[in-house]
Amino acid sequence: MTKALTLSVAVAAGCLGCTGPVPAPWEGPTLSEPRTQLTVEQLLGDEAPPLLDMSFLARPDWAVGDGAPFVGGLRLRATTLAMSFPEARELYPGEDLFPAVTLEFLSHEGRLLPKERGLVVTDRESDTLWDVIVGTGATWQERDDEDWSRASFPLSLVDRYFNQVRNCVATFVYGDDRVSNAFVQCSQETADAADEQLGDLYALVSAEFAPAKPFDQEALIEEDARAEQSRLPTRPLADWDAEQEIASYFDKALITRASTSVGAVYADGILHVHPPKTRHGPHPYPSAMRHGVYSVTKSLAGALSLFYFAQRYGEDLFEARIADHVPALADRPEWQGVTFSHALNMATGTRGGEEAELLYEPLVLADSAEQAIENIAAFGDTSDAPGQAFRYATTNTFVLSYALQHLVEEREGDGVRYWDLVRADVLVPIGADGLDLLQTRGEDPLIRIPYLGFGARTTLDQAAKIALLIANEGEFEGEQLLHRGRVREALGRTGWEGLRVNDELRYRHSFWSKSVLTGTCTAEVSYMEGHGANHILVMPSGTIVFRFMDENDHDLVPLIRAVERRQSSCGQR
Repeated sequence: MTKALTLSVAVAAGCLGCTGPVPAPWEGPTLSEPRTQLTVEQLLGDEAPPLLDMSFLARPDWAVGDGAPFVGGLRLRATTLAMSFPEARELYPGEDLFPAVTLEFLSHEGRLLPKERGLVVTDRESDTLWDVIVGTGATWQERDDEDWSRASFPLSLVDRYFNQVRNCVATFVYGDDRVSNAFVQCSQETADAADEQLGDLYALVSAEFAPAKPFDQEALIEEDARAEQSRLPTRPLADWDAEQEIASYFDKALITRASTSVGAVYADGILHVHPPKTRHGPHPYPSAMRHGVYSVTKSLAGALSLFYFAQRYGEDLFEARIADHVPALADRPEWQGVTFSHALNMATGTRGGEEAELLYEPLVLADSAEQAIENIAAFGDTSDAPGQAFRYATTNTFVLSYALQHLVEEREGDGVRYWDLVRADVLVPIGADGLDLLQTRGEDPLIRIPYLGFGARTTLDQAAKIALLIANEGEFEGEQLLHRGRVREALGRTGWEGLRVNDELRYRHSFWSKSVLTGTCTAEVSYMEGHGANHILVMPSGTIVFRFMDENDHDLVPLIRAVERRQSSCGQR
């Protein structure tokens, strides 16, 4: 069974495995001295321990030092993962296989710095579903470990087909150019509940030490320091939410005991973060957690790109014709008159939707961007003229991505990638250049482009910096990075009402809009939304709310009212 067909069956059937009582909170033992799990003997053995409290994979307060220096590679072999899911569907090829991959690290003052912080593609080494993204970890020494030191690090397994991201932690012991096996546990994710993707993964992964290839160690240390210094200031949400009204929303258990991966509120220059949970205790590296936010990508990356190029080339870009920049659509009658703005606003008047035959099969499973465009060209028309009616279709955003790439090459030269310009001119200045986007497939990576309608694998800090830039109408430190007028339209700060979705919702440049009676006034909230109930809410007060989760709690009104009781939007526009 193909992935697309399985997904369509799951969606049609509803949320498989999503009924029944809510699991009780995790009450497993936590790490204490001396440790009882992940001992040196266990890590050198060949039997994986059971699922553990995440404290067993973190540096304890009672560590006696930073451990021995570590410079080199951790060569991990392909290993079968133990899985608590799925219950009904078949496994996808490689879904239960931890990838063969070599990860290079440098330890510095108790921090374990990965040489590669971006996406590590693993398809040449093993037939797995997963690529990886690694974050900064820790090294330390424990009294009972004799001549061994310990290390752990955050590792995200990212689905190379769609937007699933699994937040894992790996740990191993090392000494004298030797390493133990690595225990990997994944107890939190942003995934598709309807496709039975919620659950735990773990394995004792066979590993060996790989001598380091020469690299600039000081540059890596400086890069790590810059990344830390550039983070938005953070404080516990409890400091801002003393009554825990907002926290209770993030703590709700729906299908699993950790429904929300992370919840946070940006207010008054501070990002107030609720402790990110897993099903087995707090995540030890919360700032490194990646979140697959699905259609939030349409705003976080799609609108961002068009706002940037409108600033670079002029706002007439919004009225550029798709057919002039997508050769496969040049002669298609239904695409005549469709503009970049129509594609961003889901009003192309062409056939499209989220069903498998209109999304997974033609786009997600296409072997290249060119094949995907040819598939979309065959969809046909609807009875609506361009700009007349809202009709949600992720393929519209992909067509926009393809058109942007051709337009940029026409203006900037062959081989210039539009997302590289967005990264250099927008994401680097604001400190969010680590944002990772899923790209189309193909042998030549230089001709791949972002899907743009889904596929962002973001940290909370990266998402918050982009959302803050948009809330500030595209201005950063006195420089206008995005087109102010178009950003204001997206946020409902002009007279433009956008596209009518239903009696309650409007859609403006990929942002949803909803009016909520808060108790003292009506607040019009503009927000990004993704599958599973991933949300970023931009409040008229200037407060920004983040909730990344995958268990389909789409009722935002209680959360909005709780935030408004803390900082009101009354009198704001």
